[in-house]
Amino acid sequence: MHQISRRILLAGAAGAVAGPALSQSAPRLPTLREGRGQFVEFEPAERVPDFRLKRLDGKEVLLSAYQGNVLIVNFWASWCPPCRREIPMLDALARTQDPPGVRVIAISLDQGGAKTVKPYLAELKVRDLPVFLDPDFRVAKRADEATPQDPFRLFGLPLSYVLSPGGRNLGYFTGLVDWQSPQARALLESASRRD
Repeated sequence: MHQISRRILLAGAAGAVAGPALSQSAPRLPTLREGRGQFVEFEPAERVPDFRLKRLDGKEVLLSAYQGNVLIVNFWASWCPPCRREIPMLDALARTQDPPGVRVIAISLDQGGAKTVKPYLAELKVRDLPVFLDPDFRVAKRADEATPQDPFRLFGLPLSYVLSPGGRNLGYFTGLVDWQSPQARALLESASRRD
């Protein structure tokens, strides 16, 4: 089992390769900047292999169950202060499903699993956001431990990847994002037109 600390996770981005460089011939997604972060677009956008996600109740769901929608895959932890602000916003997005055709899932990296996550979500009054557990880093690897076959790399928290309706990894945003802001909505609407 991998142990991870705040310092190691946040330092993992230093010197790590984020993904393939964007080619000049690819149609670009609209720019999304918030705070000190910016959406990093991948080109080519590779299809994410299907895998099982473990829900809070222990049941498993295939990632492909969300195919056909733009999917925001958010990684977070209860000890992350910006995550505490972003999780309620993600819950609101899951509740309203606006913009249409956009879904969101949140994957907790808390080592305590459901015992840590359930009371935390109850305190924040989260009720509509699909939450999954990855305390062993099966879904995402720290950037300094990831291989090219790993679809998700951790560069810090919170971290959100955007997948196309066809299941391609379009890119990521490290840091707090209001996914219902005009800039984010423009990016998500453009992502909905990708395969």
